Amino acid sequence: MLTSLTSMNEECRVLVVDDDTDTREALTEALTGAGFLVEQARGGHEALLQIGAKGPPDVILLDLFMPEMNGEELLEKLRGCKSRVIVLTGDSSTRLLSFANEAKLLRKPVGLDELEAAVKEACAAA
Repeated sequence: MLTSLTSMNEECRVLVVDDDTDTREALTEALTGAGFLVEQARGGHEALLQIGAKGPPDVILLDLFMPEMNGEELLEKLRGCKSRVIVLTGDSSTRLLSFANEAKLLRKPVGLDELEAAVKEACAAA
């Protein structure tokens, strides 16, 4: 059974979009270790360039608060994109409810088990 889960993960492309290098690399390492194909972007503009060059990933892990183009602006530009979006944020304000229809929300700091389960769920739905 482990082999089939790993092979399912290996077919799932995940783009981690976060301006914080340590967070981005930790997420990438954890998801790569779980068998996902993981790419990174330092922000919204870089994410759009990668998506334009390689096509949309199955899942986008998106930090909400980034300079230049924040997660909300990137989500707006990705409207209609087939990627499943998981928003990672430490914000607990009610304005985040607007994302409930567009993306799954995970609160930072996120546990690795919770993160992996959310990405697997998103991959299965993609």
